[in-house]
Amino acid sequence: MLIFMRMNATNTIEIPGLITQKITQKLVFNTDGITIQKNSPFAGSAFLPATNIAAFRYGVSWVRGYKFVFGRQYFIEVQNYDRKISRIKLGSYYGIRKEVYGRLWNDIIQQLWENYFVNLFNYYHDLYKINQTFELCGITFHFAGICWDQQDILPWHTIAVSSYSTYFMIYNCQNKKQCKSKNFANDWNAVILQVLLKEIVKERNVMLS
Repeated sequence: MLIFMRMNATNTIEIPGLITQKITQKLVFNTDGITIQKNSPFAGSAFLPATNIAAFRYGVSWVRGYKFVFGRQYFIEVQNYDRKISRIKLGSYYGIRKEVYGRLWNDIIQQLWENYFVNLFNYYHDLYKINQTFELCGITFHFAGICWDQQDILPWHTIAVSSYSTYFMIYNCQNKKQCKSKNFANDWNAVILQVLLKEIVKERNVMLS
């Protein structure tokens, strides 16, 4: 029998073991931070204060044998302002817990966004609204547009974003060779950059219509 995520009013996610029905890890998301509790005599609880949560990234990696793929690992990494990284990994092998872990992985990402990173999105959006220059995930925001890799500024009315499951593309809609990709698994806060760019482009298009 499969065990599905159980979430209550305190935003708790319980993770079952790969084979047994026993809960092996519990994540508690509160306004003051994240508590990671592991059901192991060798691992206690860890606490990540909300004020020290700086960035996150997430993805799925494949577990390969000699001739074929036999598993996948769903992972989420949270970085603090001291560059210390906390990792959450859910490993599925031979299809066991694949769907359950996939849903849990998605729900953890959603909890991170709603409890912590939406605030960071709002912070950068406010900087944009007061015409403050800033950098996010390797992209520099200016009053007139964005730039990267010391290239010329790409004006707002020429910016387009194409989204895919593991990455997204930023490009000049008048010259698609001028583009930049960001990967959710490799680039810290890529998803914040994606949402911010989409929101600003939408707002600019409304202003021009």
